[in-house]
Amino acid sequence: MDTDNEKKRIAEKLINEEDLTKSEIIFLLENFKEVSKREIHENFTHHTITASILEVGEDLYYEVAWRFSRWKRIPHEFHSQPIRVKKAPEKADVYKPYDD
Repeated sequence: MDTDNEKKRIAEKLINEEDLTKSEIIFLLENFKEVSKREIHENFTHHTITASILEVGEDLYYEVAWRFSRWKRIPHEFHSQPIRVKKAPEKADVYKPYDD
């Protein structure tokens, strides 16, 4: 498989808002740069909900939410199609006058 061509094909599908197959989502997670990741551990289970933000192109980011199981017999689950997201402006530190 030509990885560069597959990356271009998947990026085009995302831009055109086409659904990805499970194998394409896995390829997306394995081959695009992850710029952010949030993990939520479900209480009393061996599962983790993960939201990965992937850089698909210049100023083009997608979030993939998936459920990871520590049990080998339970496959990873994808809760939805990748969602286009944008980077929020960074918060600036706020300073105010010091009152004694």
